[in-house]
Amino acid sequence: MATARAVRLLLTSSRWRLGRREVPQSRALAALVPGVSQVDNSSDFLGKRPHRRHPGILQLPCVELPKALAAAAQLLLLQSAMPNVEKQVRALTNYLWSRHLPVGPEELQRRAVYLEEKFLENPDLSQSEEKLRETVLRALRKTTYHWQELSYNEKLSLVYMAARLDGGFAAVSRAFHEIQARVPEFQPQTLLDFGSGTGSVTWAAHSTWGQSLREYMCVDSSAAMLDLAEKLLKGGSESGEPYVPGVFFRQFLPVSPKVQFDVVVSAFSLSELPSKADRTEVIHTLWRKTSHFLILVENGTKAGHSLLMDARDLVLKGKEKSPSDPRPGFVFAPVSIISAFPTMQRSELSYGQEK
Repeated sequence: MATARAVRLLLTSSRWRLGRREVPQSRALAALVPGVSQVDNSSDFLGKRPHRRHPGILQLPCVELPKALAAAAQLLLLQSAMPNVEKQVRALTNYLWSRHLPVGPEELQRRAVYLEEKFLENPDLSQSEEKLRETVLRALRKTTYHWQELSYNEKLSLVYMAARLDGGFAAVSRAFHEIQARVPEFQPQTLLDFGSGTGSVTWAAHSTWGQSLREYMCVDSSAAMLDLAEKLLKGGSESGEPYVPGVFFRQFLPVSPKVQFDVVVSAFSLSELPSKADRTEVIHTLWRKTSHFLILVENGTKAGHSLLMDARDLVLKGKEKSPSDPRPGFVFAPVSIISAFPTMQRSELSYGQEK
C-alpha cells in the first residue's frame, strides 16, 4: 500500500457542463449540499454529522501500485545488484524532506547588508573595508543554506525509484481522484508530465483515465530518468511492449505555444529548479500549455507549501492565460496542508468565476 504526505494544488481554466446546462464552478460545488445554494461555514448545514463527513471532503481508498509497475521496479532493483539499497533510500528520503529552497541573489544581498550593519555597530570590530567584506562573506557562508542541484544518473535514479515511486503514485492518484469525482464527464485525451522522473504520473493517469487518454508526454532533463521510466513501462526490459501505449519521452518542453494538453502535471519538480525566476517561467509555461487542468504536487513541508502558494498567486493574480484564452483560472480542488503545519488539520480552498 502506498501513502504520501503531499501538498497539491489543482488549477483549472475551464467551465463544465452538467447535463445540458452550463453551471459555474461555484454553483456546481454548492450543489454538493442539497438545499443549500451557497456553502456557508457559519451555518449548521452539517447538522450532527462530524466535520470529517463534510461534503467537500473526498475520501480516496487505499492506493496500491499497479502490479505490472511493482514487478518491473523489483526486477530492475534485483538486476542492479546495488549494495546497501535501504541505507541509500533512507538517506535520499531524509535529504529530500529536509531540503530548503535556494536563496536568491536579492535575499543574499539583503542578508549581506544586514550583517554589515551589525558588524559596524560593534566598535570592537573596527576593520578595513576589505576585512569587513571578508567577515560578511564568511558569516553568509555559515548561515546560508547551500542548495545543490541533484544530477540523476542511473544509480541515483534507481534509488529515487525505490524511495519515491509509491508515494508519488499515491499523491498524484489523489489529485486525479479529485477531478474524476467532481467532474466525472471529463475525459482527457492528452497529458503533459513536467519533471516526469520514474513515470508515476503516467501510471496514475492510465489507472484513472486509461480509456480516454491517447497521448502522454513525459519531459525530464535527466536522460537516465527517462530511460528508467521507459524500462518500467516495458516490464523492466528495453525491448518489451509498453504497458501503457502512446507514451513519448523528451528532455525539453514543446516550444510551440499552440501545443496544449488536457492535463498538465508537475509533481515534485518545482523544488528542483535553481531559482525563483526559473520557477516563474516554468509555471507560466505550464499554465499556457494546459487547456483544462494544471496539477502541482510538492512535499508537505514549509518549502513545498511556499512553492505552491507562490505558484497559485502567479496563476490567479497574473495576466491572461494567453491572447487566445482570456479566461482567468481558479483553484479547483482542496489544498491539503497537513504535514507542513501540524496545527492545521486541513485547509480547503475553492475559487470560481463566472463570465
